[in-house]
Amino acid sequence: MKTSLKNKLDSKKIESNIWKFYSFKFLRECVFWIPIITLFWQSNGLSLTQIMLLQALFAAGIFILEIPTGALADKVGRKYTMIISGIFSIVGFSIYAIGTNFWHFLAAEMTLAIAATFLSGADSAFIYDSLKQLKKEEQFKRVMGNTKSLMYLAAAISSILGSLIAVYSMRATFWLSVLALCIMFIISLGFNEPTNYEKTKKSYRKHIVESLKEAYNNKELLFLLLFYAFVSLFLRVNLWFYQPYMKDSGLALALFGIVWASFNFFAIVGSKSANKLESFLGEKASLYFIAITIAITTLFMGSYFAILGIGLIFIQQFTRGFNTPILEAYTHKHLSSHNRATLMSIQGMLASFMFFILGPIFGWLADKFSLGRSLQITGLFAILVFLGLFIWKSQQNNKH
Repeated sequence: MKTSLKNKLDSKKIESNIWKFYSFKFLRECVFWIPIITLFWQSNGLSLTQIMLLQALFAAGIFILEIPTGALADKVGRKYTMIISGIFSIVGFSIYAIGTNFWHFLAAEMTLAIAATFLSGADSAFIYDSLKQLKKEEQFKRVMGNTKSLMYLAAAISSILGSLIAVYSMRATFWLSVLALCIMFIISLGFNEPTNYEKTKKSYRKHIVESLKEAYNNKELLFLLLFYAFVSLFLRVNLWFYQPYMKDSGLALALFGIVWASFNFFAIVGSKSANKLESFLGEKASLYFIAITIAITTLFMGSYFAILGIGLIFIQQFTRGFNTPILEAYTHKHLSSHNRATLMSIQGMLASFMFFILGPIFGWLADKFSLGRSLQITGLFAILVFLGLFIWKSQQNNKH
């Protein structure tokens, strides 16, 4: 009787992780600064090349720290690394709020890189293992779809408010984000660590080497890690080009927040429909859909600068919402529990490495030639990359 009661109480504690996770992610995406961030950088004297360099150095920080922090999550627990992430997030955006030049912003980005790596992999592994303990792991795609929808809703609401606030003070948007992060931090203290996974007892070096070998030897997993990395690269490059693209397309600055918010509503539709749409398309067609929509819309964005051209961004946003819960669900099927956070961190590390190498190049092309030419080259490169990945995957399947 006592054992049964204890199990029920334990299940309720783990079930509470779901709504706490929703709240945690919602507050983390209260990005009041996002609709004006590129303009904020430019108002402080940064060029597009410097902006991409700033983001590349952020990616470098993630590349260096991604696997060690993922391994730490597997060793000490995902709850604690998520709490640490919240602390660094608060500090990073506080630095942004008072920063005035490239070096200040670089210090903020490095702090935020630490925050991102402590969260990356740990959050997804945390919720997957919570569901697994409840014997509801088949609900992972639905829960992650709901999570992404709430994140995009938070981004949409905060974008509208942020653009209005930015008219009076761009810096105030950062302080509002810090307030949201403080509430997020308090919620994270109430997470309950799942007990169904075995914390690795190996040394950090052995654990990391084992995880890297697993990623390399499992070709299906390796394909998904690389595919996710390139999807992240192209969506991230486009993200920093959206604001100058909208400006060059003739969109009034006062409408930036509303349009940016509407991007997130399209992402919500993508994430909410992910489970049903993927069931209809199947895995292969879903991967083709993600690759084609990202590559083609980027290519055409570089060719058409007009208000109607902004419609291409809406397609990208639908794909942004669709791809994450789907790709994460595919990836988790190939992961061992004790390596889960580390392997998800390898995925993030690859994405960061891609941006570190290529992001500044695309920014330099925009400054040297034009934004349109840079987008065209990005789109063509995306076509070649995805085509190459699918050919390689086909060859691997033919070997087995």
